[in-house]
Amino acid sequence: MVKSHILLVPVDVIIDSREDSKNPEFRRELEEKGLRVAVSKLEAGDFYLPAPPDKRPLLIERKTVMDLAASIRDNRLWEQVRLLREAAERDGADVLIIVEGWLGVLEKYRGWRIQSVLRAIDTVILEYRVPVLNTPSKKATAAWLAAKAKSLGAVGEKRVFRMRVEKKPMSIYDRILYVAEGLAGPVLARRLLKRYGTLRRLANATVRELMEIEGIGEKRAMEIYRILNTRWRVGEED
Repeated sequence: MVKSHILLVPVDVIIDSREDSKNPEFRRELEEKGLRVAVSKLEAGDFYLPAPPDKRPLLIERKTVMDLAASIRDNRLWEQVRLLREAAERDGADVLIIVEGWLGVLEKYRGWRIQSVLRAIDTVILEYRVPVLNTPSKKATAAWLAAKAKSLGAVGEKRVFRMRVEKKPMSIYDRILYVAEGLAGPVLARRLLKRYGTLRRLANATVRELMEIEGIGEKRAMEIYRILNTRWRVGEED
């Protein structure tokens, strides 16, 4: 697919329009700190920090601790990280995820095991090669964004941002992996596809057969089996 582009004048920070609609205080605080801010729909991420030609721009995804927990629970985190990394690579940018808030709140008030949260974060860092920065609050995130944007140089030195407004379609293999990752996460998805080859064969696997895959215990095997074999009904939830 040929992608069209929109040229923007040099700015210090570009905020995704969806993020700006939910959290307009970021734009206000950054502008109060003397930064030139633009709001536009980003292909991925919440913030984009342009840079001069001799430096790399930065694409940033911001998640609250609760957002992170929801993404882990629904197995959406891995696809989000993949899309973020791919968008950054296409633009020659570095990538970063900001997790905002105290991780311990999930264990203290939501009953999560902290090791499960940390395991997900270390997968993002070590397997997807995406660094994660933890900030204590929204105000701290805004302060960091301002400091980082200023460290990349004066606005007049920064490259004009070319925003893609069309996405490259996923290949059939990307779509297969996407489905499998939604069932089991990035690591186990690849093990399942390596064992079964196709989603049809995976769907026909028994719980006992699924448990033969390294890293899949009875609980996870039952969950995968139920997802693949439960009849869907409109308006019904577990």
